[in-house]
This record gives sequence, C-alpha cells and structure tokens, in this order.
Amino acid sequence: MTNLRRKAVDNVTRVLDIVAMLLTFAFALYLHAPKAIPPDIIGFLSYKFSLSNFMALFFLVWGWSYLFSRFGLYDTRRFTGILVEWFDVVRAVTVGVMLFGAVSVAFGRHHVNQSVFFTFWLSCTVLTVLERWLYRQYIIHLRTSGRNLRHVVFIGSNARAIELAKKILSRPEFGYRLTGFVDDEIHHIADKGLKARVICTIQEFPAFLEKHVVDEVYIVLPIKKYYEEIRSIITLCQDIGIICRVPSNWFEIQTLMTVSFEVDDEPIMTVYTGSSHQLEYMWLKRLIDIIFSAAALLLFSPFFVILAIWIKLTSPGPVFFTQERIGYNRRTFKMIKFRTMVAGAEDLQEHLEHLNEADGPAFKIKDDPRITPAGKWLRKTSLDEIPQLLNVLSGDMSLVGPRPLPTRDAAGIEKRWQKRRFSMRPGLTCLWQIGKRNQMRFEDWMKLDLEYIDSWSIRLDFYILAKTIPVIIRGTGH
Repeated sequence: MTNLRRKAVDNVTRVLDIVAMLLTFAFALYLHAPKAIPPDIIGFLSYKFSLSNFMALFFLVWGWSYLFSRFGLYDTRRFTGILVEWFDVVRAVTVGVMLFGAVSVAFGRHHVNQSVFFTFWLSCTVLTVLERWLYRQYIIHLRTSGRNLRHVVFIGSNARAIELAKKILSRPEFGYRLTGFVDDEIHHIADKGLKARVICTIQEFPAFLEKHVVDEVYIVLPIKKYYEEIRSIITLCQDIGIICRVPSNWFEIQTLMTVSFEVDDEPIMTVYTGSSHQLEYMWLKRLIDIIFSAAALLLFSPFFVILAIWIKLTSPGPVFFTQERIGYNRRTFKMIKFRTMVAGAEDLQEHLEHLNEADGPAFKIKDDPRITPAGKWLRKTSLDEIPQLLNVLSGDMSLVGPRPLPTRDAAGIEKRWQKRRFSMRPGLTCLWQIGKRNQMRFEDWMKLDLEYIDSWSIRLDFYILAKTIPVIIRGTGH
C-alpha cells in the first residue's frame, strides 16, 4: 500500500470520530431536548443555519479533532494495547463534553442541560470505542492479509537482533515485512528459523537506502562496540525521514523501562524500573487511595471509639502507636496503628533479639511477651492497622504496596536488589500478605514485593484488595 493510500486510511479515524460526535450529540438532543432540533427530515433540510450556529459547529468539530490529537489518538498505535486506547478515548470524550458545555453557555443554548450532556458523554464514549475497535479489526485484517505492510530492516544480526525480529514478526497485526539484516559479520540467520539474510554491511547501508524501500529501521547493535555507527545510522534515518527504533534495554538490564519527553525541545529519555503503567496511571492509584481511605475512615469512625476504650481498659498506655517507617524512595514517616503491645515495647526489643524467629533483618516472635490481650486479637484480625488509613489519606502510604519497614529492618537489608522495594509507595497489603506470610522467608517476601512492582496495575490492586478481605475474616493476619 502506498504512503498516500496509507495516509488516507489513517485519516478515516478522524472522520469517524467526528461523525460519532455529531450523531450522539443529535441523539442526546432528540432524547432530552426535542424542541432544539427539527422533528423530521423536511424540517431539517429547511433549517436555517445562522452565522453563530455555523461558527459554533466549526469550532466544535475543530476542537474535537484537536482534543483527540492532543490525547495521542491519531498517533501510530501499532504497539498500543486496545484498553489503553479505550482509556484515552474516555479521557478525550470527557474533556470534549466539557468543551461542549462551555460553548453552549457562551452561545446561550439553555436547552442543553445536564441530561443532554450525560447522555451525550455516555453514547459518544460507547460509539467512539466501538468504531475504533471495528477500525482496528479492519486494519489487522489488512495486515494479516499482507496489505498495509511496513518494510523493516534490522541493523545487526546477532542473537538478540534475531530474537527481537522473531517476536515482532510473530505478531502479524503489527504489519511488518522483514527486508533483511545489516551487519559486518556473517551470521547463519536461516539456521535460527528466519527466512532472511544479511543484505549489506553497515558501511553499505546508506547506499542501500537510496535504492530500496525501507519504512523502519531497528538498531540492535552492542552500544559499546558500535557507538559511532549507531549515531551515524540514527542521523541518517533522521535526515531522510525514516522511523528508527532502538530497543531501550541497551544495557541488558531485565527490569529496565524507558519513556521519552521534551523540555524546551530538548529530548529526554527517562530510564526507570517497574511496571509500564506506573508513569501513566499512578495518578489513578492515588485517586483511588484518597476516595477509599476517606470513605473507610468515615465508615470505621464509630468502631474507633469502641477499640480505643477496649485498649485503654485492658492495658495502660496510649491508644495509638506511632513508629518511624521507611516509605517511598526512603522517605521517613510516622506510621500510626492501634497499640497492640505494652507501653515502651520498642525499648524492650533489644532484650528479645535472641528470640527472633525471622530470617534476614526482620524481627518476629510467634508468642511475643509484649503483646497485650487486646493486641493479640487486633493483630489476628489486622484491625490494628485501620488507623493507617490516615497515612494513606495523607499520601505516605497506599492501599496496596510493599509493607513499610521499620528503620531497624530497612537498615539491615544487605542485598541491593531488595532495596528496589522502596521505589513504590508502601501499602496496607501486598502479595505476600495474601499468602502464607507467617511462614515466608525474608528473601521470598522481597521477591514478591518486586513482583508486585514489576507487574503493577490498577487491576492487580483490586485483586489484592479482594483477596485480603478473606484473610482478615479468617483471622490469619500478622
């Protein structure tokens, strides 16, 4: 498919988005404000468009297209998951409906009320998601049928380059056609299961581009050995307008992730570890923390009084216990809990170190003599941790995340990889707490924390919260 035809196919989405917007807005008006539009086709055809109406329509169509562009909905999305696209659609439509509200107020359209906006938002979201899904299926059909393909060249023919080529070519919906490999060394590519060959050397590649169709270039060369060649190829692709892709994991660190942005036209590459969702959806995790913690505090506030009285009656000392813990990126904060031990329990720990049953830097005694009668039940049911909702509300903690370690335990961590657990905001519960946490070794506990960080998503948080409730009910806490 030619570039002109490919561009025409891509622009179909813009037209479909605008059509979906106009149809659903007309539907919302017809449903809730029927007097605002002509009742039949004759009335519609004889409807007089004033200059203000025409300007409003032009502004809304332009603004709608501009909003969708700003949300990246017209960028190439070969590698973007469909759920990510749907979430971006919801965000764009929500802002677009707010735009409609501003325009309707500016032009004095008082018949456009809240019911119209809500129906418009809901129907436009559904229809836009549907038409984009159908369009995506159509494009996938074209690519799997051998049409709308992009000719790709891999710079490098080492084992890593071949493995990456296999992964990309195994996804026909990406729409790639492998032209070949470029390398100074001869590797037996056919033996690795790929029907391709080394088409030229690195020095001959500029001349090859002058005579052959190449849409994209993947550079998979050892950066230390080929730094100048890599820079030269990137410059070459930039000069002639060919997309150049470089695997971000240049340094072969398995957990390395990257994302780019610009500061005053200066391109910056961010290198980080963890889930690919962290930079984009962490705000949603924080919003859920605020809503749920505030609601839970209101719900449990009467219960606070009962537990406070019980703690006071069964042992002398304060109702709450605060302790300095290590939080996000080693920030310290005061974690608050219901007191479950005798007053001054921290001062007594030094005399009990020889009874410690936990491995690693953690400290745990099955029948800790410092625990009060009320504290034993509170720990078993995990109700002693309810006040930590205040830490969640203030932002020191999250509902789900690695448990915050006391300064003593954090200082005792010797293995560097275990310290990556501090790269996520600590939480009330995590993966290790929904398993056999009392029998878990410290190193396995740390591995579960890192597994959570590397696979984090909003869906995983809800899964852990749902699995934590039965643990509390069964009384298998602490």
